[in-house]
Amino acid sequence: MKVFVTGGTGLLGSRLVPRLAREGHTLLGLARSEASAEKVKGLGAAPVRGDLQEVEAWAAALEGVEVVVHAAAPVEFWGPWERFYEGITRATERLLAAASAAGVRRFIFISSESVMQDRAPLIGVGADHPPASEPNSFYGRSKKLAEEAILAFEGPIERVILRPTFIWGPGSGTAALLAEKARGGQFMWVDQGAHPFEAVHVDNVVEAIVKSLSAGKSGRAYLVTDDTPTTTRAFLGAMIEGEGVPVPKASMPGWLVRPLAGLVEALWRLLRLRAAPPLSRFEWAFVGMPRRYDISATREELGYAPVVAQAEGLKALRAPETGPGEAA
Repeated sequence: MKVFVTGGTGLLGSRLVPRLAREGHTLLGLARSEASAEKVKGLGAAPVRGDLQEVEAWAAALEGVEVVVHAAAPVEFWGPWERFYEGITRATERLLAAASAAGVRRFIFISSESVMQDRAPLIGVGADHPPASEPNSFYGRSKKLAEEAILAFEGPIERVILRPTFIWGPGSGTAALLAEKARGGQFMWVDQGAHPFEAVHVDNVVEAIVKSLSAGKSGRAYLVTDDTPTTTRAFLGAMIEGEGVPVPKASMPGWLVRPLAGLVEALWRLLRLRAAPPLSRFEWAFVGMPRRYDISATREELGYAPVVAQAEGLKALRAPETGPGEAA
């Protein structure tokens, strides 16, 4: 199968491209720079120089492609709305239109659980759960608008949306970042970290994408998780401990953190401060929003099953590994 991948040098893409190459697929990968092109080539894909702001300049490369996997997105959660809207929503719209015009059979969009996050807990929700009316981050909002554009698109191209929760694993750097914050006294639990928490190992997301090449209903969104019950403290605490740092004990009640996060974020935007605030609604949701998803549709319709058990993945994180660069 001929597959075109965006975001091929990011955390997800750098695990996806080699997997697809091992399975015998012919791969093309979008690359914004010569350095990215070399990385894409090293991973096993033929690089296509260009970016998602000027798709028409390289759209001819999509001729003969059967599946597009769109995983590229700004790897950040704070900044001006225009950056997210252009980099996620508009970029997705342009790529989908070009793929359809080129006769691509299927378009797989890597979205995020953040499209569903506002204030309410997400317990027992599945693939049919609608996005929040106003997601609590520009990242989630732009992903939501991209989903809406994909679902509203009129054309024969099949469209499948995957909504992974927090992606973790080798190369993510999350464990080191959490440990650094904990070591510096900058990490605090919400409600003692007792809320249900969802995460998905990067190789499990890769597995869902591989299944989506041929399975899954067009116009459908699928949640992707490790399908392992855990809590914020149990999961993130294991990450921190794996870095040799004691698990923090400090905690604040959710009823206080949530409005405080909104207030701090609003103040930062009012003052037009470029640096990320010390607390945001997105960060509150990450550690303080209870969520436990029902992925039965993902299992039944995609044939998905996690290939990395969460406990084993956490053990593997203790072995140092150099992570990939930014997504192309």
